Amino acid sequence: MKPNLAQVLNTLAHEIRTPLAVSQGYLKLFLDGRLTDADDTRRAMEQTRQALGALATYCLDMGKISALAESSEVAGIPERVTTADFITRLRQHAEIAGTTWNGDAGAGAIAARPARDFVDAVAFVLKAAFDEAKSQSPEVRIEASTSLTLLAGHADALGALQDGPTGPASRALNFGKGGKGLKLIWSAFVLDRHGVETWTIQDHKSSVGIRIPLVTA
Repeated sequence: MKPNLAQVLNTLAHEIRTPLAVSQGYLKLFLDGRLTDADDTRRAMEQTRQALGALATYCLDMGKISALAESSEVAGIPERVTTADFITRLRQHAEIAGTTWNGDAGAGAIAARPARDFVDAVAFVLKAAFDEAKSQSPEVRIEASTSLTLLAGHADALGALQDGPTGPASRALNFGKGGKGLKLIWSAFVLDRHGVETWTIQDHKSSVGIRIPLVTA
């Protein structure tokens, strides 16, 4: 499930292209003497500062991804989080606040290392699917048995998502799509280290299935 090197490099190239172009464009205007008004100069420098800040954030993201990619095992002592607490943290996450949730989280538990990173990774994947939905209103359906399954999307996609990652209409998630500050790439590595399965539905990018293994003892 985790992205390969080509996906990581392609995503990084896509992410840095825009802030680099913005910075170069405004600096060229300044050096060419075309920013003669003080307010225009200030606005241009502020846009440049924000673009360079984005590049700095991408460097931090790549550092986090590199640390995960280099480690052969999940570091740290696992934190046992009940499924109810996990769902509560997700529902309160800034990235997906206000989402409609249906179903029962059950009485199981998840072993996360650390829990905050794991919640962030799941939230980023859900947010990416919701962004694809644009003005529509996707929901998350919770199913708990031997694993905790989150099915997110529109009502017409949830039925097909129930077939799981091996279903006839199921496809692998594209963790290499740009515009997310490399968050999806990082999320893919985190979820892979926790044995999480993810899938989507063909021709339905705004749908996502996430199956999380539960602690058995």
